[in-house]
Amino acid sequence: MKNSTTYSQNGSKTTEPIRLAPYSVQLVWKEADENGAAIVRVRSNQTRYDTTSGKTFRGTHHGLVSVYTPHRNPTKKLWFKKLLGRTETNPSMQILEVPNTSYDIEDILRVVNYAVG
Repeated sequence: MKNSTTYSQNGSKTTEPIRLAPYSVQLVWKEADENGAAIVRVRSNQTRYDTTSGKTFRGTHHGLVSVYTPHRNPTKKLWFKKLLGRTETNPSMQILEVPNTSYDIEDILRVVNYAVG
């Protein structure tokens, strides 16, 4: 059994479509999408408290939640089904991973708002 469920917009071989997620998870997706996040990952036990910056994303890690937002001008091209140039940004949320155990939706929303605010 997998430890987590990964959602994407339409689903794929490795993800579930967000429309099939519980309503609370869809709320996290909507909030992240409306605020420019591309990836949100909720871990079940490993906590992190830092900010990372790579060639494509800035990662904000607080507790069990990590939020990745694309740089406005990434130095490495971004790939989500279609290759985006260095000056293009991905227009929407792409991936949301949540554990198959309990999690605090309000805490996730707080971290998303902090990361993109």
